[in-house]
Amino acid sequence: MPSAGFTMGGLIIDESSQTALDYCTLADVENYLGINFSDGIGPSDTQIATMISNASRVMDAYAGRQIAGQLSVTEYFDITEHDRHFVAGLRPVASLTNISTVNGAGTETLLVQGRTRNDSDYFLQDSEAGIIRFFRQINTTGLQGLKATYISGEIAPPADVKMATILFVSRSAARAALMDEDSLERVKEMWHRVLKSTDEELKFWLSKIQEKNPVAVATFGRKGAY
Repeated sequence: MPSAGFTMGGLIIDESSQTALDYCTLADVENYLGINFSDGIGPSDTQIATMISNASRVMDAYAGRQIAGQLSVTEYFDITEHDRHFVAGLRPVASLTNISTVNGAGTETLLVQGRTRNDSDYFLQDSEAGIIRFFRQINTTGLQGLKATYISGEIAPPADVKMATILFVSRSAARAALMDEDSLERVKEMWHRVLKSTDEELKFWLSKIQEKNPVAVATFGRKGAY
């Protein structure tokens, strides 16, 4: 899932399911290895597809979150007359659907999104950090509710995740082929070379993924300092 953040007063009440994505394709693995699995020198296309799905979830585990995939989120916040920004609870924020103020009676007033100061109320300042900033004082009546609906997540994995997935699947295919009693010795030798040549490279890309584990975003002060 997208990275969860620590927010002051944020309450997520509605969250659509996030579809699990595969982070590479059969063609990606074949292009990397320079082979065609339909030639019968390794696992079948169906088996490789399963390996890709499994490897993609392993990448999520290394990252500590679902790396790619989007979902719609509705989140409520408490704001005071001093607040000029807030931080979305699920990040990155791909786009803002709408933001409304909510009074004590539950009446919602839709705010205007945009980058024109005179005509707009708010804008997405930093999608990765999930920071939404107001142009002016939104609340003039003390404590008030704020309802934010937005799309969170990525539509595709970054290059390092894709590469790590390809390498992970290549090694899974190699181990499966080496366990096949009907595999020719010259084919097994090829898969031995794959295992040997991809070991350090996979470790490198996995370390890069772990370096990007989610971190908390803290906001502080009045008038929107962060």
